[in-house]
Amino acid sequence: MQSDQTIENSKSEIRNSKISRQGNIILKGLFLLILTAAVFGGGAYFTYTLFIKPAQDLKEETALGTPSPPPDATIPEYQRIRQLKDSHQWVDARAAYEHFIETYPASSKLQDAMDDLGDINVAIYFSGGPSPDKDAYLLKQGDTLARIEHKLKVSGDVIMRSNGITDPRRLRVGDTLYIPHPDFSLGIDRKNQIVTLYDHARFFRQYHPTKWAAPAVKGNAPPIAGHVDDVASFVNGVRVSFGSPNYDDSTHWIQVTPAGYSLYTDPAEGGGKSGPGIALSSSDMDELSALLTRGVPVSIR
Repeated sequence: MQSDQTIENSKSEIRNSKISRQGNIILKGLFLLILTAAVFGGGAYFTYTLFIKPAQDLKEETALGTPSPPPDATIPEYQRIRQLKDSHQWVDARAAYEHFIETYPASSKLQDAMDDLGDINVAIYFSGGPSPDKDAYLLKQGDTLARIEHKLKVSGDVIMRSNGITDPRRLRVGDTLYIPHPDFSLGIDRKNQIVTLYDHARFFRQYHPTKWAAPAVKGNAPPIAGHVDDVASFVNGVRVSFGSPNYDDSTHWIQVTPAGYSLYTDPAEGGGKSGPGIALSSSDMDELSALLTRGVPVSIR
């Protein structure tokens, strides 16, 4: 009997040992499974974060397009002051444009505003009436255009244009002329290839060249000081002066010192042969040749 009981106990111990070993094997398998999932799951997350998600984001951004910049808040103000120009309220318009340019230097309408202001300044300068920029001159006995020009140190071309005169022989004693008193200087911007006229050191007008054959900028070159050396007009290669019968058909050349920066009428618009310097439209050169005189300072930067 005792022997049978011993045998039964031995069998029970063997069964429990097998169960224990099987349990350990299962536990080890579960542990390995959990460890594998952690390792490969972390790797998958790492791969998704670094490679898959950025690619998806880029694809979405490409599909949506580049975000549009915010609207320019200065445009309504520009449109408002443009109405002053369109209605020929020259003096008020000039003040409004000068304020706009000073206040909003980063506006998308800055260049448009500067071009508009140039138109306004020229309109005031050549208007046939009084303005804050002109002195009244009463014609006296013996006055001629040449005498007035010599007396007031203003070209006859400017006197006629600024008073709406087409024929100086129509001047009469007692007439009032409005004479501008400019103090012009010229700026030549080599980097942006633009020519700017200043009056009493204030912006007057900017001109956009049609061709640029002036010396290029070399590094951070310092500004060059120069001057207008001559203002000439030509008809068929022959020099003519203001007052000549065919002067209105002439093309113009403004010699600037140092060499290489002279201004001339674009040959495509009837000018002479092109060369070193800066070509401008016929209308721009016609205007500048009336405004500039010998000795006007030039800053080349």
